[in-house]
Amino acid sequence: MNLLTPLVAAFAPTACYTLLLWWLDRYEKEPLHLLIVTFVWGAVPALVLAIVAELAVGAAAINMFGLGSETTIVAPVVEELLKALVLIGIFVFARREFDGVLDGIIYGALVGFGFAMSENVLYFMLYQHQLVSVWLLRSVLFGLNHAFFTSIVGIALGLVRYERRRWVGYVAVPIALWLAMVLHAVHNTSAQSGLLGLGLAWIIDSGGILVVLATVVLSQRQERACLNAELDEEVSRGVITLRQYERVLSPALRSKIELRALLLRGWLHYRRLRRFHHLLTELAFIKQQLRQGDRYCCQEDVEALRDAVLAVRRLLNEAGSHSALPR
Repeated sequence: MNLLTPLVAAFAPTACYTLLLWWLDRYEKEPLHLLIVTFVWGAVPALVLAIVAELAVGAAAINMFGLGSETTIVAPVVEELLKALVLIGIFVFARREFDGVLDGIIYGALVGFGFAMSENVLYFMLYQHQLVSVWLLRSVLFGLNHAFFTSIVGIALGLVRYERRRWVGYVAVPIALWLAMVLHAVHNTSAQSGLLGLGLAWIIDSGGILVVLATVVLSQRQERACLNAELDEEVSRGVITLRQYERVLSPALRSKIELRALLLRGWLHYRRLRRFHHLLTELAFIKQQLRQGDRYCCQEDVEALRDAVLAVRRLLNEAGSHSALPR
């Protein structure tokens, strides 16, 4: 059995989708170790546990609900629950890195990409004789489905991130998980109903994905508004210059100056400049969290980040950074 072709067929679209996701997170990239943990959880443990659980209860489901219930009932419940576990884990144990709705979408989509990639490898190995049609269905037409379903839970976690009433989270997250399961079940049921069912599934799934993308755009605007409001004070304090403030607000300008630093001044200067921009973004978000009464941060965190920004700025200036980072 040829293993290379199914691996490439599953990995290539996943890489494209992941790069798009990375681009969408324009202001503050999530920590690489958390992104890796999230993706790997979806790709290996979640899939393995889902297969075991579905095999364990699949026969019972067929006896109780009839043939096909293992894919229309069991699979959506088991898979969405397992994928959501890593999101809840990050939300609880790495809360400082879960800033809002956009972060929830990023983490949710990434675990979905990991799950879909590994699941597709199995399908492509099983259906190598019709690989092209199966690839078009699973990687292109419905390639974003797992990411879409899990991002619903991520959105809910992002929405309750600063909610002081804990009961709101205890209600919102289970509802979001239930909605992900329902949409997953609707997709599986429709996809088994011929061409008409496939068309209906595509319409429903595509509509949901468009809603998530619209949410991403709104979240990006909120993040820019946060940077605009919180870093304006840092200009007045003399922590950063007006030019630096303007550039950190624009992902395009920031990328341009970082690329220029890499080409003209080398890797070390590039890394320092990226860290400078990252610290400024983190400073803005921490200040916002503090204003909203987040009990996981304090004024000492703000002061520590200000000190870190000033320290990196001094290093940049000492290296003659005025040509790449005007004062």
